Amino acid sequence: MRRSALARCRCVAVATLALAAIGCSQPTPLMADAAALAQARRALAALPEFAGRAPHVHAVALFHDDDIEIAIIDPGDAQTLHTYRYLRGRWQREGAMGHSCAQMRGALGANNDDMTLERIDFATAARVRANWYAKARSVPGALADPQYDRLSGVWFYTRDHRRLAERGNGGPDSDRGAPGPNADRDDDRGEWSTGPISGQDGIGYRIEFAIDGSVRRFERLR
Repeated sequence: MRRSALARCRCVAVATLALAAIGCSQPTPLMADAAALAQARRALAALPEFAGRAPHVHAVALFHDDDIEIAIIDPGDAQTLHTYRYLRGRWQREGAMGHSCAQMRGALGANNDDMTLERIDFATAARVRANWYAKARSVPGALADPQYDRLSGVWFYTRDHRRLAERGNGGPDSDRGAPGPNADRDDDRGEWSTGPISGQDGIGYRIEFAIDGSVRRFERLR
């Protein structure tokens, strides 16, 4: 027996509401959730292997919408790095590699690419992400295709490489004179970074962030 037109309409309406409910129930991306990011940092510091010892991050932490990747120095062996990944609310140690920088630590003193975990505010990644999208919305064509036109990740570097480069290339910090043994102390707060924003006709924009995640520079690429 054929269903009536009214019955068919009801089925379509129910299906539409179900799809709408699924869309509305999508969880907030990890990288957009400051509280979840802060909890991820606490969970990393609380892992058994770091009991009584502060984890040291080497060089970079990478934040995606659904996971975090970070390299940590083995607390029992300074010559070894372990890669940790945070996914679905849990940290997993994924691999080990030699820490070649540790062999140069004697020569470099405090000026290396290691930083204690407690000095990295994971929640700032959410602010960086929000500011990137806020600027992208102001660029014609930057977010034309939601499937592809999106922020791939946020990087935290344990050294502010931008300032170091400016200092060495006649930038605003170049007048500080010859660097002393503690010359990089001002740069050891680290640096937040993302990729550029690309708009229509291939026009790109460079975006730079302050240590608190606010936008410090936004300009069209020549």
